[in-house]
Amino acid sequence: MLHLDQTRNRSMLMVVSVLVTIALVAVSVPGINAVGILLVVAIVNIVVYYTLPDSYSKACRDRQSYRFHQ
Repeated sequence: MLHLDQTRNRSMLMVVSVLVTIALVAVSVPGINAVGILLVVAIVNIVVYYTLPDSYSKACRDRQSYRFHQ
């Protein structure tokens, strides 16, 4: 998961996650409209984003201060 510490990789993961979620919801739920798709995509990807590791948060910096003060 260390590669997700880089902003570009996190952004790419979220873009792919959004596209895959849109595709899965559109195919699996017949008759869903665009607002429903956007609502499901937002909820799913908020959960995905907040489960990603956050090594630059204050709590993580305090625990691993040797990594950031070299």
